[in-house]
Amino acid sequence: MSRDLTGKTLGGYRFGETLAKGEHSTVYAANQTQAETGDEKPCTVRVFLDELPKDKAACDRIVREVERATKVSHKNLVSVWEVGTIEVKSKRYLLIATEPLGGQSLKARLATQPGHVLPVHVALQVASTVGGALQAIHAQGISHRRVSSGSVFFVEPTDAERKVDFEAEDRICLVDLGTATFLDALSSASNGPKNGNRKPEKISDDLHGLASLIVETLGGVPTDPLQGARAVLPLRFRDSRIPAHIEAVLQKAMSVANASDEKPFDSIGVFVAALFGDVSHVPTIAAWSTDGSEQWVPPQKGSGLFWPAILSVVAALGFGLGYWLLDEPTNQQTALPDLASGRQQPESDRNHKDAGPPKDAHARSEVK
Repeated sequence: MSRDLTGKTLGGYRFGETLAKGEHSTVYAANQTQAETGDEKPCTVRVFLDELPKDKAACDRIVREVERATKVSHKNLVSVWEVGTIEVKSKRYLLIATEPLGGQSLKARLATQPGHVLPVHVALQVASTVGGALQAIHAQGISHRRVSSGSVFFVEPTDAERKVDFEAEDRICLVDLGTATFLDALSSASNGPKNGNRKPEKISDDLHGLASLIVETLGGVPTDPLQGARAVLPLRFRDSRIPAHIEAVLQKAMSVANASDEKPFDSIGVFVAALFGDVSHVPTIAAWSTDGSEQWVPPQKGSGLFWPAILSVVAALGFGLGYWLLDEPTNQQTALPDLASGRQQPESDRNHKDAGPPKDAHARSEVK
């Protein structure tokens, strides 16, 4: 479909300005009409350009598959409100309506950064939050397979969020969920059961996509233009401040994925943990919980030291308090300045000098 839908009302949506155009879809700012009240709710609508099958059963099957792929709920995944269809000139097209996203894509943000790179700590934050969203998708037996700098958004805090926390930061959000599923289902329906066998969901595609994304945020440039996005990138030649272990992890994720079907890491969680330098623990921040809103239980390793450490602190405080209470102030000596030497002198010594020479000293002087 090449027709612009701006200003049109179709399928219960009034389409506004075009937000983005891609090879397979166009994204619009839109308003969804509420059937009960007639009110309009702002949203974002992605309309796919490929026509759906005319066969109703095949069309419904594709819609169901995309619905299943977009029902994952996570703080760092765009919220999908509806998967439906619209009719334009007697042809049906798939649409995915989501929450409105105010902000900018990672691709747009990189374009405004000095050197088109992010600081290492920000790149790791992106890796962790996007990785947590991908892990939630994989838990449902599906994969994203469209991870790129254009599919990651920095969503600005709402007015309500700013009232609660005036220092609220942008939410990193992964979009394009369901796109790969739709294209696969459409290809399968078009080619028939023999030639259109569905490819199995592969988390290795998302692993490679996330690794490529982090390489891009750190300024990686292909060493050979023919290698394209799958190049093994010498990041530290560009910026020596990038830790060597981060480059090693990224090169492992990308080179092994290029060479064979071998999995360089067992999961997205293990990959992100390796980026942070600890392959024995997956991150425990909120992004890695089931829905991104609660923290995982911290790993048990080393947890037995927690209470002994607390008890030792309490014991030390008790000992210090007891010593202070039992110490008698009568023996304390106030330090006074010794003007001749510039040193502090105890008050008792000064009183001793002011009292004059001792009696035995006077006796000795008389003997002489």
